[in-house]
Amino acid sequence: MNGFPQLLVILAALTLGGLGGHFLWKSPAAESTTPWIDIATDSGKRIPLKTVMTQTTGTRVIPLDSGNPAHQAISKAVTKISTQVREELSLEGSPAHEKRRINEVSALFENALKSGLDALPDFSCQIPPTSTGKQQRSGYPDLRVEHLPTQTVAYLDPKLFQRDSQQSSLRTFYYEATSNNTKVTEDALHLLLGFPHDGTNGQWKFGKAQLVDLSGLDLKLKVEFSASNKDLYSQ
Repeated sequence: MNGFPQLLVILAALTLGGLGGHFLWKSPAAESTTPWIDIATDSGKRIPLKTVMTQTTGTRVIPLDSGNPAHQAISKAVTKISTQVREELSLEGSPAHEKRRINEVSALFENALKSGLDALPDFSCQIPPTSTGKQQRSGYPDLRVEHLPTQTVAYLDPKLFQRDSQQSSLRTFYYEATSNNTKVTEDALHLLLGFPHDGTNGQWKFGKAQLVDLSGLDLKLKVEFSASNKDLYSQ
C-alpha cells in the first residue's frame, strides 16, 4: 500500500501554537532526535507529518505496511466500504444530488463511511475524541478506525476532489496544531481517502477512491496571526 500514488501534490498549512518560537509538546516523554520546529525561521518550509505529530501531540505516525495483517484488514475494509458509499451516492436521486455545493456532500461521505465501517465485524469507526475527551467534528482527522482484534488504530480523512484537479497546487489539506485539544491522541496509521468526482454540479458521479498513506507526507508550514471583525470593530 506504500506504493499508492499521493492524492494531489498536497500543500498543507498549519496554524501553530508556540512558545518562544517553538512548538509545545504534548508530553515531555515524547522525545525526538529531530530538530524543534521553529515558527520564527521555519515558515514556508516543508516538514514531515510524522515530525509535526510527534512534536505537537507526542504520538507516532505508523507507516502502512502491506505485510502487516492488521494493516491489510484495515485497507481492505476501507476499500470495500468506500466502493459501496461512492456507488450509492452516485445514484440518481441520492442525498448527494440534493445538495447545491460539493462541499456540502463531504459530510454525507463521512457519515456513510463511519456507519459502514462500524457495522463490519472486528471493526469500530467513530469520531475521534479530543485530548479532553470531547467529540469534535471539525479539524483533522475526521474518523478513527480500529481493528478490534489487534487494537490497531487508523485515522481516516475522506476528501472529495474534482477529477481534473489532481495536479492542482491549491491547498486541500491542513492540520491545525493545538497543544490542549488535539484529535490525534494515539500512535496510529494516518490515511486519506480521496473520492474523485466529475464536476457535474448537483448530479455528481464519484469515481474509485484513492487510499493514500500520509506517513511520508511533507507539510508546508504557514504561520498565521489572525483577528476577527469583533476584534477589529469593537474598539
